[in-house]
Amino acid sequence: MNLSSLDELVSELRSAGDFPAGLGPLLRDVPRERFVPDRAWAGDDYEPIDRTADPGEWAKAAYSNTQIVTQFDVGVTQWPAIGKRPTCSNSMPSAVLGMFAALGAERGDEVLEIGTGTGWTGAMLAHIVGSTGEVVSAEIDPRLAGEAQERLNRTGYRRVRVINRDGTTGVPDFAPFDRVISTMAVQLGRIPYAWVRQTKPGGTILTPVRADLSSGPLVRFTVHEDGTATGRMMPMGVGFMEHRLDRTPSNPDELPDWQDDSAERRTTKTKPWLMLSDAVSRWALAVALPSCRYGIEEGRLAWFRDPLTGSWASVVPDAGEGRFLVRQRGIRRLWDEAEAAHRWWIEAGQPAGPDWLWTVTPDRQAIEIA
Repeated sequence: MNLSSLDELVSELRSAGDFPAGLGPLLRDVPRERFVPDRAWAGDDYEPIDRTADPGEWAKAAYSNTQIVTQFDVGVTQWPAIGKRPTCSNSMPSAVLGMFAALGAERGDEVLEIGTGTGWTGAMLAHIVGSTGEVVSAEIDPRLAGEAQERLNRTGYRRVRVINRDGTTGVPDFAPFDRVISTMAVQLGRIPYAWVRQTKPGGTILTPVRADLSSGPLVRFTVHEDGTATGRMMPMGVGFMEHRLDRTPSNPDELPDWQDDSAERRTTKTKPWLMLSDAVSRWALAVALPSCRYGIEEGRLAWFRDPLTGSWASVVPDAGEGRFLVRQRGIRRLWDEAEAAHRWWIEAGQPAGPDWLWTVTPDRQAIEIA
């Protein structure tokens, strides 16, 4: 373990306020370097790192507060090539510690982890719950599951059980659990009820939730005696990969002609960049416009697109002072929907994340202001 590099990471996290009380020793007790493959991609730019060729850069990445991608495109893309979509990573230390603080796992707890990844988070959870607790980790990729179990066994965390299965179904053979933590982002309205069913009353479920217009809300649920769960957003935002079956394709190379004058046209005084550039107001749009994507060019163009129906809307400055020209095409009038949602958000007092209440029952899921 490179103690000087670890000390620098700890100092950085403390300075940024990303060092939850009581969880700091985890970084020293469960060294990240033991769970980072010899070849991977570091940071937002996916810089290839190789422990053999350049051990210094590899160690620098291992002890930095950044994500380390360990797989692209379900393993199709081989290092050092950068693929289209990351499909496994070793998460940022600040994000991991923040999620553990929100989860509140304690010694003796039985924890279900969704998304084993490299095994690092499972090892830290095992360290938290101790010898009287249990950690079960579900990993959909058989190769990743096998490699993670090998790392866990090699580093002394044999008690972490890695189960190769779709995490959305939970792991019923080892239920019920005190805590469920997912490092897989789930789509709004698709929180697996299996997690609720397999959690003890009074237990906690922590998961990132995303919509096509907004990603990153971390939601903490409490499970109740009646088999329902209610939750609220946590202050921290995170970005995690989706379930492999939920991943929607990126925007195609050929997008609509946003200035097609044969589309339906009208004008508006609502500034689209203001409603889209603010994460709080954009979440209200995400709730109202499921499946929709957006794009924004400050001061020039904003657009919405629904890949499911082919509907789209674009907004550009109009010749009139303070007005914008709206073009819409398809069975949905996406700008009308977005403007109505934004108006409702304003009239509701501009509710922020903690104002939203999430409810999950066996037959429905809802999100409302409460």
